[in-house]
Amino acid sequence: MTTHYEVLGVSPRADLDTIKRAFRQAAKAHHPDLRGSADAASEHQLKLIIVAYNVLRDAGLRAEYDAHLASERDRVRRERWDAILQFTAATAVLSAVLIGLEILLLPSAGDWMSRQAARSIVTPSPQARSGPQRKVAGETVPAPAVQDATGAVLPVPPPAAEAPAPPPPAEPKAAEPVVPPAPMTAASLVKRAMDRSRQGDLEGAVADFDEAIRLAPRNADLYHYRAKDLVRMGRFDRALGDYERAIRLDPHNPMLFHDRGLAFQRKGDLDEALVDLDHAVRMGFSDAATYSDRGTVWLAKGHYDRALADFNQALKLDPELAVAAARRDEALARKRDQQLAGDDSAPPAAAETTGTVPANVKPRRSGR
Repeated sequence: MTTHYEVLGVSPRADLDTIKRAFRQAAKAHHPDLRGSADAASEHQLKLIIVAYNVLRDAGLRAEYDAHLASERDRVRRERWDAILQFTAATAVLSAVLIGLEILLLPSAGDWMSRQAARSIVTPSPQARSGPQRKVAGETVPAPAVQDATGAVLPVPPPAAEAPAPPPPAEPKAAEPVVPPAPMTAASLVKRAMDRSRQGDLEGAVADFDEAIRLAPRNADLYHYRAKDLVRMGRFDRALGDYERAIRLDPHNPMLFHDRGLAFQRKGDLDEALVDLDHAVRMGFSDAATYSDRGTVWLAKGHYDRALADFNQALKLDPELAVAAARRDEALARKRDQQLAGDDSAPPAAAETTGTVPANVKPRRSGR
């Protein structure tokens, strides 16, 4: 079992600062936006990293988790000793049975071997036959010699051997039954869907996800993966429905809110995108890409101060995030152009220094 400490790569005695540094490095290494490609294994590892960090940064949750690990180690140790004792007892019983069989069977085997040895001594060996012979009245006698005109003895040809009996006709083999292929499991369907998605076969990937969801309808990750392929196909309404089901099954997963916000952004619904991205940030998902994505939505809405606040926060978390630096330069250029043009219709500058969604911005949908 992989522990939260092993997921973050820290010691169980690590302090909070060490855990925070390990979390940022691990999240940066597995985030799909930073890797440049959507990898199911990296997304799953990122989810484990987030869960581990949320547990270990809280003192109370960490104490409960440490107690759980200690009890789990004690349970494994007890089960190991029980298995050793059971194996020792079974070995002792098997040894007793083998010893009993040896005591019962060895005398009989010795008598049988002595009888076979005596039979081989008293049985005479067959004499070697010299020359052609024939059977007369049940006895074997030499065959008469044949002489030619000069009196020389000619060799007598041996009697013709009887032709061997023809072998019995082979019985026809019964036809082997055709074994139908085993039905595919949800895991094998997901693997094939991932391969098809990487190869660009989105229709085939969605069909495989449909079948996997039919077999495992309570798995939030399946809806998440299918929704991402549906977004790539431009089927935003169906993708948003999948995100809604995934969030109902796993409401504490910030990646679901983050990715649904990007789906709203691609659909053109910027207000809904802001609400989801803000939700992802408030859930403690301290990732630079989330701030950068929310800043991009603020930039599209013309709120340059809020966009700059998000881009600055993203670069504070990850100074090497090139996309945040480029978008911040774009936001600064647009703000300067707005000031030079004297556009009074632009949104007012925000007083706060973060890109948080204002309190008056509410989602237009219900049942979140």
